[in-house]
Amino acid sequence: MFIYLPCTLTVIYDVPLIRLTLKKDAVLKIGIKDIAKQANVSIGTVDRVLHNRGEVSKTTREQVLKIIDELGYTPNLLAKSLSSKIKYTIAVLIPDAGSNPYWEKPLEGIKAAAREIKKFNFELQVATFDYSNENSFTEKANEILESNPSGFILAPVFYESSLTVIEKCDTLELPYVFIDVFIENCKNLAYFGQNSAQSGYLAARLMNYSINKGSSHLYIVKPLNPSAPVYHLSLREKGFISYFSLETTNQPDIHSMDFDISSPSILVESLDTIFASNQYPSGLFVANSRVHLVANYFEKNKIKNVVLIGYDLLPENIEYLEKGVIQFLVCQKPEEQGYKSVFSLFNHLFLKKPVDKLNYSPIDVIMKENIEYYKNFKI
Repeated sequence: MFIYLPCTLTVIYDVPLIRLTLKKDAVLKIGIKDIAKQANVSIGTVDRVLHNRGEVSKTTREQVLKIIDELGYTPNLLAKSLSSKIKYTIAVLIPDAGSNPYWEKPLEGIKAAAREIKKFNFELQVATFDYSNENSFTEKANEILESNPSGFILAPVFYESSLTVIEKCDTLELPYVFIDVFIENCKNLAYFGQNSAQSGYLAARLMNYSINKGSSHLYIVKPLNPSAPVYHLSLREKGFISYFSLETTNQPDIHSMDFDISSPSILVESLDTIFASNQYPSGLFVANSRVHLVANYFEKNKIKNVVLIGYDLLPENIEYLEKGVIQFLVCQKPEEQGYKSVFSLFNHLFLKKPVDKLNYSPIDVIMKENIEYYKNFKI
Protein backbone atom coordinates (compact mmCIF):
# COMPACT_ATOMS: atom_id res chain seq x y z
CA MET A 1 0.00 0.00 0.00
CA PHE A 2 1.35 3.40 -0.95
CA ILE A 3 1.32 6.48 1.24
CA TYR A 4 0.35 9.74 -0.42
CA LEU A 5 2.90 12.24 0.75
CA PRO A 6 1.67 15.68 1.87
CA CYS A 7 2.46 18.63 -0.36
CA THR A 8 2.70 22.34 0.36
CA LEU A 9 1.98 24.92 -2.35
CA THR A 10 4.05 28.13 -2.47
CA VAL A 11 3.53 30.93 -5.00
CA ILE A 12 6.49 33.12 -6.07
CA TYR A 13 5.89 35.83 -8.68
CA ASP A 14 2.64 34.17 -9.59
CA VAL A 15 4.48 31.00 -10.59
CA PRO A 16 3.35 28.01 -8.52
CA LEU A 17 6.04 25.88 -6.97
CA ILE A 18 5.19 22.49 -5.52
CA ARG A 19 7.38 21.60 -2.57
CA LEU A 20 7.27 18.03 -1.27
CA THR A 21 7.61 17.80 2.49
CA LEU A 22 8.92 14.40 3.57
CA LYS A 23 9.16 13.07 7.09
CA LYS A 24 12.57 11.79 8.05
CA ASP A 25 12.90 8.06 7.30
CA ALA A 26 9.49 8.13 5.49
CA VAL A 27 8.64 4.86 3.79
CA LEU A 28 6.85 4.62 0.48
CA LYS A 29 5.20 1.27 1.11
CA ILE A 30 3.97 -0.16 4.37
CA GLY A 31 2.00 -3.16 5.50
CA ILE A 32 0.81 -4.94 8.59
CA LYS A 33 4.34 -6.21 9.28
CA ASP A 34 5.66 -2.64 9.47
CA ILE A 35 2.91 -1.64 11.91
CA ALA A 36 3.55 -4.70 14.07
CA LYS A 37 7.29 -4.04 14.17
CA GLN A 38 6.91 -0.38 15.16
CA ALA A 39 4.25 -1.19 17.79
CA ASN A 40 6.31 -4.13 19.07
CA VAL A 41 3.35 -6.50 18.81
CA SER A 42 2.53 -9.54 16.70
CA ILE A 43 1.04 -9.40 13.22
CA GLY A 44 -2.00 -11.21 14.66
CA THR A 45 -2.54 -8.42 17.18
CA VAL A 46 -2.50 -5.80 14.42
CA ASP A 47 -4.95 -7.89 12.41
CA ARG A 48 -7.31 -8.13 15.41
CA VAL A 49 -7.19 -4.35 15.87
CA LEU A 50 -7.82 -3.70 12.17
CA HIS A 51 -10.80 -6.03 12.12
CA ASN A 52 -12.08 -5.22 15.61
CA ARG A 53 -12.17 -8.81 16.76
CA GLY A 54 -10.57 -10.91 19.44
CA GLU A 55 -9.08 -9.81 22.72
CA VAL A 56 -6.74 -6.82 22.63
CA SER A 57 -6.03 -4.63 25.64
CA LYS A 58 -7.14 -1.02 25.50
CA THR A 59 -3.56 0.24 25.79
CA THR A 60 -2.30 -1.98 22.97
CA ARG A 61 -5.26 -1.11 20.74
CA GLU A 62 -4.67 2.62 21.20
CA GLN A 63 -0.93 2.19 20.52
CA VAL A 64 -1.56 0.26 17.29
CA LEU A 65 -4.21 2.73 16.09
CA LYS A 66 -1.85 5.63 16.79
CA ILE A 67 0.88 4.08 14.66
CA ILE A 68 -1.61 3.24 11.90
CA ASP A 69 -2.66 6.89 11.86
CA GLU A 70 0.95 8.17 11.89
CA LEU A 71 1.96 5.93 9.01
CA GLY A 72 -1.20 6.68 7.05
CA TYR A 73 -1.90 3.01 6.50
CA THR A 74 -5.11 2.04 4.74
CA PRO A 75 -5.96 -1.56 3.83
CA ASN A 76 -6.40 -2.61 0.23
CA LEU A 77 -10.14 -3.21 0.43
CA LEU A 78 -10.59 -4.45 -3.12
CA ALA A 79 -7.83 -7.02 -2.75
CA LYS A 80 -9.39 -8.12 0.53
CA SER A 81 -12.80 -8.60 -1.07
CA LEU A 82 -11.34 -10.51 -4.03
CA SER A 83 -9.46 -12.87 -1.75
CA SER A 84 -12.51 -13.44 0.44
CA LYS A 85 -15.19 -15.96 -0.44
CA ILE A 86 -17.75 -14.22 1.78
CA LYS A 87 -20.80 -12.79 0.02
CA TYR A 88 -22.85 -10.14 1.79
CA THR A 89 -26.53 -9.43 1.23
CA ILE A 90 -28.14 -6.24 2.50
CA ALA A 91 -31.92 -6.49 2.60
CA VAL A 92 -34.03 -3.34 2.54
CA LEU A 93 -37.69 -2.97 3.53
CA ILE A 94 -39.33 0.40 2.87
CA PRO A 95 -42.75 1.65 1.74
CA ASP A 96 -43.35 1.56 -2.00
CA ALA A 97 -43.34 4.88 -3.80
CA GLY A 98 -46.83 4.20 -5.14
CA SER A 99 -48.32 4.33 -1.66
CA ASN A 100 -45.99 7.13 -0.53
CA PRO A 101 -43.93 9.07 -3.16
CA TYR A 102 -41.54 10.31 -0.47
CA TRP A 103 -39.79 6.94 -0.52
CA GLU A 104 -38.40 7.48 -4.00
CA LYS A 105 -35.73 9.69 -2.39
CA PRO A 106 -34.27 7.29 0.21
CA LEU A 107 -34.27 4.57 -2.43
CA GLU A 108 -32.09 6.75 -4.68
CA GLY A 109 -29.49 6.96 -1.93
CA ILE A 110 -29.73 3.25 -1.12
CA LYS A 111 -29.11 2.30 -4.76
CA ALA A 112 -26.24 4.80 -5.10
CA ALA A 113 -24.47 3.25 -2.11
CA ALA A 114 -25.14 -0.27 -3.37
CA ARG A 115 -23.42 0.54 -6.67
CA GLU A 116 -20.33 1.69 -4.79
CA ILE A 117 -19.95 -1.42 -2.63
CA LYS A 118 -20.97 -3.99 -5.22
CA LYS A 119 -17.31 -4.68 -6.07
CA PHE A 120 -16.75 -5.75 -2.45
CA ASN A 121 -19.06 -8.78 -2.79
CA PHE A 122 -22.17 -6.92 -1.61
CA GLU A 123 -25.61 -7.53 -3.05
CA LEU A 124 -28.70 -5.41 -2.43
CA GLN A 125 -32.21 -6.84 -2.13
CA VAL A 126 -35.04 -4.29 -1.93
CA ALA A 127 -38.56 -5.18 -0.85
CA THR A 128 -41.39 -2.68 -0.52
CA PHE A 129 -44.69 -2.71 1.31
CA ASP A 130 -47.97 -0.81 1.10
CA TYR A 131 -47.70 2.20 3.43
CA SER A 132 -51.37 1.83 4.36
CA ASN A 133 -51.27 -1.92 4.94
CA GLU A 134 -49.63 -3.24 8.11
CA ASN A 135 -50.02 -6.86 6.99
CA SER A 136 -48.00 -6.06 3.89
CA PHE A 137 -45.14 -4.87 6.11
CA THR A 138 -45.23 -8.03 8.23
CA GLU A 139 -45.35 -10.40 5.25
CA LYS A 140 -42.41 -8.76 3.49
CA ALA A 141 -40.36 -8.62 6.69
CA ASN A 142 -40.88 -12.35 7.31
CA GLU A 143 -39.82 -13.15 3.73
CA ILE A 144 -36.62 -11.16 4.26
CA LEU A 145 -35.79 -12.86 7.54
CA GLU A 146 -36.31 -16.29 5.96
CA SER A 147 -33.79 -15.37 3.22
CA ASN A 148 -31.03 -15.05 5.86
CA PRO A 149 -29.48 -11.70 4.83
CA SER A 150 -26.21 -10.34 6.24
CA GLY A 151 -27.82 -7.07 7.30
CA PHE A 152 -31.26 -5.48 7.29
CA ILE A 153 -32.41 -1.89 6.69
CA LEU A 154 -36.04 -1.20 7.55
CA ALA A 155 -38.50 1.64 8.06
CA PRO A 156 -40.38 0.58 11.24
CA VAL A 157 -43.44 2.72 10.55
CA PHE A 158 -45.89 0.33 12.24
CA TYR A 159 -44.94 0.20 15.90
CA GLU A 160 -46.39 -3.10 17.14
CA SER A 161 -45.56 -5.09 14.01
CA SER A 162 -42.07 -3.61 13.99
CA LEU A 163 -41.45 -4.77 17.55
CA THR A 164 -42.24 -8.34 16.48
CA VAL A 165 -39.84 -8.09 13.54
CA ILE A 166 -37.15 -6.54 15.74
CA GLU A 167 -37.45 -9.35 18.26
CA LYS A 168 -36.84 -11.87 15.48
CA CYS A 169 -33.78 -9.92 14.31
CA ASP A 170 -32.38 -9.98 17.84
CA THR A 171 -32.94 -13.73 18.09
CA LEU A 172 -31.15 -14.26 14.78
CA GLU A 173 -28.38 -11.85 15.81
CA LEU A 174 -29.02 -10.02 12.55
CA PRO A 175 -27.66 -6.45 12.44
CA TYR A 176 -30.46 -4.06 11.53
CA VAL A 177 -30.65 -0.36 10.78
CA PHE A 178 -33.66 1.92 11.19
CA ILE A 179 -34.33 4.52 8.52
CA ASP A 180 -36.74 7.47 8.85
CA VAL A 181 -38.41 6.18 12.04
CA PHE A 182 -36.61 5.51 15.32
CA ILE A 183 -37.91 3.14 17.98
CA GLU A 184 -36.24 3.49 21.36
CA ASN A 185 -34.74 0.75 23.52
CA CYS A 186 -33.84 -1.53 20.64
CA LYS A 187 -30.57 -3.26 19.71
CA ASN A 188 -30.46 -1.67 16.26
CA LEU A 189 -27.01 -1.07 14.82
CA ALA A 190 -27.90 2.48 13.76
CA TYR A 191 -30.67 4.93 12.96
CA PHE A 192 -30.69 7.46 10.11
CA GLY A 193 -33.45 10.07 10.03
CA GLN A 194 -34.89 13.08 11.75
CA ASN A 195 -35.67 13.48 15.39
CA SER A 196 -39.42 13.28 14.79
CA ALA A 197 -40.48 14.95 18.05
CA GLN A 198 -37.96 17.74 17.56
CA SER A 199 -39.16 18.38 14.02
CA GLY A 200 -42.73 18.74 15.36
CA TYR A 201 -41.43 21.14 18.01
CA LEU A 202 -39.73 23.21 15.29
CA ALA A 203 -42.94 23.25 13.22
CA ALA A 204 -44.79 24.65 16.25
CA ARG A 205 -42.23 27.40 16.67
CA LEU A 206 -42.60 28.33 13.00
CA MET A 207 -46.35 28.37 13.47
CA ASN A 208 -46.12 30.59 16.54
CA TYR A 209 -43.92 33.08 14.69
CA SER A 210 -46.34 33.17 11.74
CA ILE A 211 -49.80 33.43 13.29
CA ASN A 212 -51.27 36.58 14.78
CA LYS A 213 -50.85 36.82 18.52
CA GLY A 214 -54.07 35.98 20.25
CA SER A 215 -54.92 33.32 17.65
CA SER A 216 -57.01 30.73 19.41
CA HIS A 217 -57.26 27.60 17.25
CA LEU A 218 -54.60 25.41 15.61
CA TYR A 219 -55.13 22.02 14.00
CA ILE A 220 -52.78 19.05 13.72
CA VAL A 221 -53.77 17.04 10.66
CA LYS A 222 -52.61 13.41 10.51
CA PRO A 223 -53.29 11.66 7.19
CA LEU A 224 -53.15 7.92 7.90
CA ASN A 225 -54.83 4.60 7.57
CA PRO A 226 -56.93 4.04 10.73
CA SER A 227 -56.13 0.32 10.74
CA ALA A 228 -52.38 0.96 10.50
CA PRO A 229 -51.35 4.01 12.54
CA VAL A 230 -47.91 5.32 11.65
CA TYR A 231 -45.65 5.69 14.68
CA HIS A 232 -43.66 8.81 13.80
CA LEU A 233 -46.78 10.91 13.18
CA SER A 234 -47.62 10.65 16.85
CA LEU A 235 -44.07 11.72 17.75
CA ARG A 236 -44.37 14.80 15.54
CA GLU A 237 -47.70 15.60 17.13
CA LYS A 238 -46.21 15.32 20.64
CA GLY A 239 -43.35 17.62 19.67
CA PHE A 240 -45.77 20.20 18.29
CA ILE A 241 -47.93 20.15 21.41
CA SER A 242 -44.94 20.26 23.76
CA TYR A 243 -43.79 23.57 22.28
CA PHE A 244 -47.08 25.32 23.03
CA SER A 245 -47.26 23.75 26.48
CA LEU A 246 -44.12 25.75 27.30
CA GLU A 247 -45.15 28.91 25.45
CA THR A 248 -46.17 31.57 27.95
CA THR A 249 -47.28 34.41 25.66
CA ASN A 250 -49.56 32.47 23.34
CA GLN A 251 -51.37 29.22 24.15
CA PRO A 252 -54.00 28.50 21.49
CA ASP A 253 -56.37 25.57 21.58
CA ILE A 254 -54.82 22.69 19.66
CA HIS A 255 -57.12 20.22 17.91
CA SER A 256 -56.01 16.89 16.44
CA MET A 257 -57.65 15.62 13.27
CA ASP A 258 -57.02 12.22 11.70
CA PHE A 259 -58.28 11.30 8.27
CA ASP A 260 -58.20 8.19 6.15
CA ILE A 261 -55.82 8.66 3.21
CA SER A 262 -57.87 6.21 1.14
CA SER A 263 -60.94 8.52 1.39
CA PRO A 264 -60.09 12.09 0.30
CA SER A 265 -63.76 13.03 0.66
CA ILE A 266 -63.45 12.60 4.43
CA LEU A 267 -60.71 15.23 4.49
CA VAL A 268 -62.86 17.65 2.51
CA GLU A 269 -65.82 17.10 4.83
CA SER A 270 -63.64 17.56 7.92
CA LEU A 271 -62.10 20.77 6.59
CA ASP A 272 -65.54 22.07 5.58
CA THR A 273 -66.67 21.51 9.16
CA ILE A 274 -63.82 23.33 10.88
CA PHE A 275 -63.87 26.29 8.48
CA ALA A 276 -67.60 26.67 8.99
CA SER A 277 -67.33 26.47 12.79
CA ASN A 278 -66.64 29.05 15.48
CA GLN A 279 -63.23 27.34 15.90
CA TYR A 280 -61.87 28.79 12.69
CA PRO A 281 -58.19 27.86 12.40
CA SER A 282 -55.25 30.24 12.34
CA GLY A 283 -52.96 27.46 11.17
CA LEU A 284 -52.82 23.81 10.18
CA PHE A 285 -49.85 21.51 10.77
CA VAL A 286 -49.93 18.44 8.52
CA ALA A 287 -47.68 15.85 10.13
CA ASN A 288 -46.47 14.16 6.94
CA SER A 289 -45.86 14.67 3.23
CA ARG A 290 -49.60 14.70 2.32
CA VAL A 291 -49.80 18.43 3.04
CA HIS A 292 -50.53 18.99 -0.67
CA LEU A 293 -54.00 17.48 -0.13
CA VAL A 294 -54.82 20.25 2.34
CA ALA A 295 -53.16 22.83 0.09
CA ASN A 296 -55.41 21.72 -2.76
CA TYR A 297 -58.45 22.34 -0.55
CA PHE A 298 -57.11 25.80 0.37
CA GLU A 299 -56.64 26.70 -3.29
CA LYS A 300 -60.06 25.47 -4.43
CA ASN A 301 -61.84 27.22 -1.56
CA LYS A 302 -59.71 30.38 -1.71
CA ILE A 303 -58.59 30.02 1.92
CA LYS A 304 -56.31 32.92 2.84
CA ASN A 305 -54.39 34.02 5.91
CA VAL A 306 -54.22 30.53 7.40
CA VAL A 307 -50.68 29.24 7.98
CA LEU A 308 -50.06 25.81 6.44
CA ILE A 309 -47.00 23.74 7.40
CA GLY A 310 -46.11 20.22 6.28
CA TYR A 311 -43.27 17.88 5.37
CA ASP A 312 -41.03 16.89 2.46
CA LEU A 313 -40.13 18.04 -1.01
CA LEU A 314 -42.62 16.13 -3.11
CA PRO A 315 -43.36 17.77 -6.48
CA GLU A 316 -46.94 18.56 -5.41
CA ASN A 317 -45.73 20.17 -2.19
CA ILE A 318 -43.14 22.25 -4.04
CA GLU A 319 -45.86 23.53 -6.39
CA TYR A 320 -48.01 24.78 -3.53
CA LEU A 321 -45.00 26.18 -1.69
CA GLU A 322 -44.07 28.27 -4.73
CA LYS A 323 -47.67 29.48 -4.99
CA GLY A 324 -47.58 30.58 -1.36
CA VAL A 325 -50.38 28.22 -0.30
CA ILE A 326 -47.93 26.28 1.89
CA GLN A 327 -45.77 28.55 4.00
CA PHE A 328 -43.18 26.06 5.27
CA LEU A 329 -41.99 22.54 4.53
CA VAL A 330 -39.99 20.77 7.21
CA CYS A 331 -37.48 18.64 5.36
CA GLN A 332 -34.60 16.25 5.72
CA LYS A 333 -32.18 14.78 3.20
CA PRO A 334 -33.74 11.34 2.60
CA GLU A 335 -31.23 10.48 -0.13
CA GLU A 336 -28.43 10.80 2.42
CA GLN A 337 -30.35 8.69 4.92
CA GLY A 338 -30.59 5.85 2.44
CA TYR A 339 -26.97 6.18 1.35
CA LYS A 340 -25.56 6.26 4.87
CA SER A 341 -27.72 3.41 6.11
CA VAL A 342 -26.15 1.10 3.53
CA PHE A 343 -22.64 2.23 4.41
CA SER A 344 -23.26 1.69 8.11
CA LEU A 345 -23.75 -2.01 7.35
CA PHE A 346 -20.74 -2.01 5.03
CA ASN A 347 -18.59 -0.56 7.81
CA HIS A 348 -19.94 -3.06 10.32
CA LEU A 349 -19.87 -6.21 8.21
CA PHE A 350 -16.83 -5.67 6.00
CA LEU A 351 -14.56 -3.15 7.72
CA LYS A 352 -15.50 -4.25 11.26
CA LYS A 353 -15.65 -0.59 12.24
CA PRO A 354 -17.85 0.79 15.03
CA VAL A 355 -20.99 2.61 13.88
CA ASP A 356 -22.74 5.50 15.64
CA LYS A 357 -26.17 4.37 16.78
CA LEU A 358 -27.99 7.71 16.42
CA ASN A 359 -27.46 9.64 13.21
CA TYR A 360 -29.95 12.50 13.07
CA SER A 361 -30.55 14.28 9.79
CA PRO A 362 -30.61 18.07 9.77
CA ILE A 363 -34.08 19.58 10.08
CA ASP A 364 -34.31 21.97 7.14
CA VAL A 365 -36.97 24.65 6.85
CA ILE A 366 -37.92 25.30 3.22
CA MET A 367 -39.82 28.36 2.02
CA LYS A 368 -40.53 29.63 -1.47
CA GLU A 369 -37.58 32.00 -1.05
CA ASN A 370 -35.03 29.15 -0.78
CA ILE A 371 -36.71 26.26 -2.58
CA GLU A 372 -34.51 26.65 -5.68
CA TYR A 373 -31.48 25.57 -3.65
CA TYR A 374 -33.12 22.24 -2.75
CA LYS A 375 -34.95 21.22 -5.91
CA ASN A 376 -32.16 19.39 -7.67
CA PHE A 377 -30.30 17.88 -4.74
CA LYS A 378 -28.57 14.64 -5.68
CA ILE A 379 -26.58 12.26 -3.54
